[in-house]
Amino acid sequence: MTIKRQPWQSEGSVAVITGGGGLLGRGIALTLARAGMDIVVSDLNAETASRVAEEVIALGRRALPVATDVADPRALEALADRAYDTFGKVNLLCNNAGVALIKAYDQLTLEDWNRVLGINLMGVVQGIHSFLPRMKAQGGPRHIVNVSSMSGVGLASLRPLNAIYVTAKFAVVGLTETLAPLLAEEGIGVSVLCPGMTVADPGEPLTYPMASAQWYRDNLLDPFQVAEEMLRAVERNSLHIFPHRAGLAEVEQRQALLLKSFHQAEGLVPP
Repeated sequence: MTIKRQPWQSEGSVAVITGGGGLLGRGIALTLARAGMDIVVSDLNAETASRVAEEVIALGRRALPVATDVADPRALEALADRAYDTFGKVNLLCNNAGVALIKAYDQLTLEDWNRVLGINLMGVVQGIHSFLPRMKAQGGPRHIVNVSSMSGVGLASLRPLNAIYVTAKFAVVGLTETLAPLLAEEGIGVSVLCPGMTVADPGEPLTYPMASAQWYRDNLLDPFQVAEEMLRAVERNSLHIFPHRAGLAEVEQRQALLLKSFHQAEGLVPP
């Protein structure tokens, strides 16, 4: 029997954000702090984690900066220990840490694959592994947000220089869709956040060297806009979060390609 998820309550809740010192991570941290949450700011860079934590404290909320390499399972166990020792609970786990490597496929090394997948995919897997048993035990409102990308649901052909990132982001979507019905039985919500181009200043010209950037050139969002949409989606317990509306056409085109191949296999359309 499925356990009903408790209504989300931001005020007084605690969030852990990996990659919390980066562009989107900082936007999420400050947005959640403004909504009344205390924040664990996890980042590979201790200095940037501390700076964001200071901004959270300036908003009147408690904050804990923790230097964390999400590619290291021991570091994520230590992060969970610190979070629970300090706050006694974690209501929202946001597996946000990520890195992109812009490189032609035939120039990629196995070391490149291990490094990027270790952060973008295994960092999510290991974050869930470290926090989920404790979140199950604590009760109350609980939610996990895994950060993927439009690169994880859209047209991979727009991103030929980003093969490892695309691979990881597709995997994060699949992982989240697998977890959602299982954790619903525990009363825990699960979402996957799939932003498009998120930039510090939407008014600045794009310089990103792939067609995917141009796809979103008229639909750029700053990290606070993405974070606000994420928070509203957590409140609704939405599985997929798509802040960038331009992504709809991209997903429709990908679906059309899939359907065409199905129809060709059935002999419904010419090859």
